[in-house]
Amino acid sequence: MDEQGQPIAELHAQEITCPHCGRYVGPLPRCPHCGARQPQRLSLRVLRLAALLLAAVGLCLLWRMAINREIPLIKISGIQPPMNFALVRVAGKATGDARTFREAGKIRSLRFSINDGTGDLVINAYGKSAEQMALFDRIPRADDAVEVAGSLTVGADENVSLRLQSGEALKLKRAEKAMLPVAHVTNVVEGAEVLITGAVTRVVAPRPGSRAPYVVTVRDASEERQLVIWSSVFEKITNHDRLVPGAAVRAQVTAEVCKGKMQLKLGRAVDLEVLPAAPVITNVLPEAAKP
Repeated sequence: MDEQGQPIAELHAQEITCPHCGRYVGPLPRCPHCGARQPQRLSLRVLRLAALLLAAVGLCLLWRMAINREIPLIKISGIQPPMNFALVRVAGKATGDARTFREAGKIRSLRFSINDGTGDLVINAYGKSAEQMALFDRIPRADDAVEVAGSLTVGADENVSLRLQSGEALKLKRAEKAMLPVAHVTNVVEGAEVLITGAVTRVVAPRPGSRAPYVVTVRDASEERQLVIWSSVFEKITNHDRLVPGAAVRAQVTAEVCKGKMQLKLGRAVDLEVLPAAPVITNVLPEAAKP
């Protein structure tokens, strides 16, 4: 008996028979005999809708957790074969300048290695990821601090590499170079990067249509030295119109030998800073005006 004194058997019979024709209905929402809608099936439909709603909410929560989950930071020495294709983060110092591979003048891929104190790991970037790194000047050089996120590739011969997830998944902090007097440049080895500061005494621009670089003469308290800047780099220098005689500059440059003489070359526009206190002087000598 239920609370109202009605037999349980009668209640079950009412739930499975049509109230219109009295025939068996079972779980169907409509009577298969007379077609009448069964009012007691409304709760079942509500339950179904509630189940679908809860499932959708659960999937949304799982999706948000997946995209907001922080990728784990690991040590290179801890990489094991079962971690093949795992999405991880690693941080360390670049062991050398990144190698770039170009096709039709565009960077298609690049490769560099980092060391976190426990081992070395090769980092590869392809397609759009490599293009983003070049566009935002995130191509690592020796001793730069690097943090990358991507998927591991652990080969059968235990060769391990990481494929960069995207150009934005790379964090880069440039290594600070020791300040060096201009006169001491002749004492460094070719290819060494040094930091210089001084005043611009002369700027020689290439002739129109020429492939020659800009030649900027910089003097500090020791002596003066020519700084070679190719046009593609010069145009990207912030406030390059202030790079004129009398301007004070600070630059990270590369020492190289040209025709038996040591000279300085600016490899990247971001490595040269025109100091804001410098006066603006507008005379830039054309190449034809060289003495």
